[in-house]
Amino acid sequence: MSALIKSGMQKLERRIAFFTIMVIAVACLTAPVFAQSISPTLLTEENKQKIELAVWRYAIDTPLLVETIDWFRDLTRNSQESTAIAELSRLKFMIAQLEMDKNRRVQLFERCIAIADQALALNANDVRGLFWKAAAMGKMAEDSGIVNAFRMLRPMEKMLLKVVTLDEKYENAGAHRALGRMYHKLPGFPISFGSNQKALVHLKRAHELFPRDIITRAFYAEVLYDEGRKAEARRHADFVLATPIDEEDALEFAEYVDIALGVVKKTSGSDIKLGNY
Repeated sequence: MSALIKSGMQKLERRIAFFTIMVIAVACLTAPVFAQSISPTLLTEENKQKIELAVWRYAIDTPLLVETIDWFRDLTRNSQESTAIAELSRLKFMIAQLEMDKNRRVQLFERCIAIADQALALNANDVRGLFWKAAAMGKMAEDSGIVNAFRMLRPMEKMLLKVVTLDEKYENAGAHRALGRMYHKLPGFPISFGSNQKALVHLKRAHELFPRDIITRAFYAEVLYDEGRKAEARRHADFVLATPIDEEDALEFAEYVDIALGVVKKTSGSDIKLGNY
């Protein structure tokens, strides 16, 4: 290599090093603004672990959840990363579930939807954004009265079907599970679009993908019972009741245990064995 070329390379290396140092220095002062410039993703393994811990313990450690939301909201400010923004929507969904006041709860779910919309504006196929927007709409429907509820159902169905197409395994086959529950609980034509047959398709698939998922097994048991398949229903209900439940999941899973108990009682079962209930 000639001396001239070598000299030029050395100057270029010094400029690159100086520029890198300046970027890092500025990033240390304004991390949320420049995070996208120095990292390919905000969802590093370390950050994902922090989020998962807060989500797992949301029902028994509200301060941790609030702290995680504040931290990740600052981290995603000015971000153009749809998946990261959608994760913030997920965290907001968790805090909304804990709110006891109905009006305040609706406001929190509306905020969850607004953040999901930000993610979807960046990427219309963001699975997280689609799923948590649909989930928040479902919760709002429970609090908004029958007219508003029916208005939300078709958009929810469309988003959940899109999640199934894009990534059917997301959130333990959560879209299949939600669709199964929706089709089972809604009245059929001409009032609405409920269908036990559609419910069975989605819940069967969710069970195939995640056979140990308690929520799926509870929902599946109930629709199987309603379809007259009592032995199968009882088998799934027994599984739910026999599964030990972590303290972190006890509040959320109580609903699904109640569903399983209902199926067992209706199938004339007296030998009820609960995991740790």
